[in-house]
Amino acid sequence: MSAKPTEAEREGIKHHLIDILSPNQEFSAGDFVNLAKNIINNTDKNIIISGGSWFYIKSLLDKKMLPPISPNKELRKELENNTNLELWEILNNLDPKRALEIHPNNKDKIIRSIEMCKYLNMPISSYKREDNEAYSANWYMPNISRENLYERINLRVDEMIKQGLFEEWQKNKKNYPQSSVLFNTIGYKEFFELEEGLYTSFKEAEEKIKQHTRNFAKRQLTYFKTNKDIKLIQNEDEIIKDLSQ
Repeated sequence: MSAKPTEAEREGIKHHLIDILSPNQEFSAGDFVNLAKNIINNTDKNIIISGGSWFYIKSLLDKKMLPPISPNKELRKELENNTNLELWEILNNLDPKRALEIHPNNKDKIIRSIEMCKYLNMPISSYKREDNEAYSANWYMPNISRENLYERINLRVDEMIKQGLFEEWQKNKKNYPQSSVLFNTIGYKEFFELEEGLYTSFKEAEEKIKQHTRNFAKRQLTYFKTNKDIKLIQNEDEIIKDLSQ
């Protein structure tokens, strides 16, 4: 993917869980937790977990484990035929509390939640999760304004376009023509929508990538506010100072 760190950006520091899947392969928070735990438990070094998805990191470090539920491809294929609002209503009937936690446009998470409710035969919000493996962690988040964050997002999308995001989409669309993963990925789905005539120009599709990324970032910020352990920092030096105390 055009957004992953380059070899130069990695600066000789070992990175994990990069280039481990094909673009058409599904990857859940549970998959991430299992792989990350294996890495953490087999090293004597401190690990930096950088995101990315708040839900994935929370699932790894939460005090309670995620239910070990494998994807149900037949159910997912059936649910894909529904609109976002119809899916949200299905989830609302199964688990009203869970439905309130998810935006109606977050189709992937809604489908996953429906899948889990049906597997458990009960609301996810009522499921008593087992204790998770305990890890000691320090949480940090850059203390920047929302306006500054949005500006950074816009600039990053511009850079991704320059680095060949559209050409990358064309290649993966050809190699994985039936992949729902590609169609639901921000930065790819907008080009599918451009191809379908939903947008009038490439520039409009580009602006939609920026808008959808900003929307995702906004949801992530909402999640961050639920973690009282997060420390706001201005730069890396503040992290080093805090860890040395």
